[in-house]
Amino acid sequence: MPKKSIRKYQVLLAGAFAIFFTGFPHIWSVYQPYVMENVGWTRGQTSLCFYIYFVVFVGGNILGGRLQDRYSPKVSIVYGGGIFTASLLAAAFCLRPSPIGMYLTYGVMQGIGQGMIYSTIISTAQKWYPKSPGFASGVIVTANGLFGFFMAPLCKNLLEQVGIQKNLLLVGALVGLSWILSAVFVDNPPEWSEVSSAKKEEETLSYCANQMVRMPQFYFLTLTMFLGLIPYMLMSPLAQSIQTDRGISVSTAVAAVMAGSVCNASARLVVPTLADRFGRILCVKVVLVVTGVSMVLLATAPVSVIPAAIVLVYGCYGGIMGSFPSLCSRIFGMRHSGENYGYVMLGLAAATLCAPLISGFFESTRISGEIFWAGALSSLLGLLSLSVLRRKL
Repeated sequence: MPKKSIRKYQVLLAGAFAIFFTGFPHIWSVYQPYVMENVGWTRGQTSLCFYIYFVVFVGGNILGGRLQDRYSPKVSIVYGGGIFTASLLAAAFCLRPSPIGMYLTYGVMQGIGQGMIYSTIISTAQKWYPKSPGFASGVIVTANGLFGFFMAPLCKNLLEQVGIQKNLLLVGALVGLSWILSAVFVDNPPEWSEVSSAKKEEETLSYCANQMVRMPQFYFLTLTMFLGLIPYMLMSPLAQSIQTDRGISVSTAVAAVMAGSVCNASARLVVPTLADRFGRILCVKVVLVVTGVSMVLLATAPVSVIPAAIVLVYGCYGGIMGSFPSLCSRIFGMRHSGENYGYVMLGLAAATLCAPLISGFFESTRISGEIFWAGALSSLLGLLSLSVLRRKL
C-alpha cells in the first residue's frame, strides 16, 4: 500500500479517536442524578452545564478553524485538546454548592476545547479524501455519536463504584491520551490545495468566513440546519416518556432509545457517504422529509408505530450532523472549511436554545401532541429553506 494511502487512514483513525470523546457531554444526563444528590443542585442548575457547553462549543469551532487556517491543524488540536483535558480535570474539583466553577470548567472550557478539535479534525479529514469528503467527515462525526452507546454504561458503573470526582479524572486522562495521539497523526496532506482540486467544481471555491457571511447561501444553509434539528431537539427529552405514557413497556421504550442511538451513529456515516454519490442537497432533502413524516406519526399513529418513529428521528438527526460538514465545504470550499462550518453550527446552537422554549410553551398551555406537529412544521420550513439554497448554488 502506498505511503500516502497509509497516511490518510492514520489521519482518519486518529482523528476519529479524538472526536469520540467529544461525545462526552451527551451523556451528562447520566451524571445529573449523582450531582443533584451529592452536591445538592437543582435540575435546572445541572442542565445549565450542558446548555452553556453547547453554546460555547460553536465559538470553539470558529476559533479552532481560524487557528488551523493561520498555523496548522496540530496547533489547534494541541491547544484545544489541552483545554478540553484541563476542563474535566478542573471540573472534578468544582463539585461544590455553587455551580459557577462547573459552568466555567465543564461548560465554557470544555465547549471551547472540544470545538477547537472538532472543526479542525473534520476539516482536515476532508482534505485527505477530496473525492469522498462526505465519507471522511461521516467517519469522524460517527465517532462522536458512538461515545454514548459505548461509554454511558461504563461511566454509570464507574459513578456507582468510585464517585463523580474520580470518574471525571479518569475521563480527563483518556481525553488527554486521545488528543496527543491525534496531534501526532492529524495534519494537512502535502500540498493539499492541489489534492483538493481533484473535484473541478471545488477548485475555484475558497471563501473565507468574512466572505461567507455576506453570502445568502450561508444564511439559508444555517437556517436549514436549525429547522432540521428542531424536531430531534423537541423529541429527544421525551423519547422514553412519550412511549410509557401511551402504554408501551419500559423495556420496549428503552430498547427504542438504544436503537435510536445506533441509528443516529449509523446515519452519520451512511447519509454523507451516499451524498458523495447521489448529491448532498438530495440526501438532506430526503432526511428532512423522513423527519417530518416521523413527527406526524408521533402525533397521529397507533402506539405500535411510536418506537419506530422515534428511531427514525434519531437517525435523521445523525443524517443532518453527518451531512452538513461536507455540504458546507461543497458550497464554500475546503480551504477555510473548519472556521466556516463553525459559523454554520450557529444553527445547532440556536436549535439547542430554542427547543426548550418551544417545549415550555406547549407545556404551559397544556397542549398535548401539538409539539410533534411543531416539529413537522419545522421540517417543512427546512425543506423550503433548502429549496431556496439550491436555487442560489
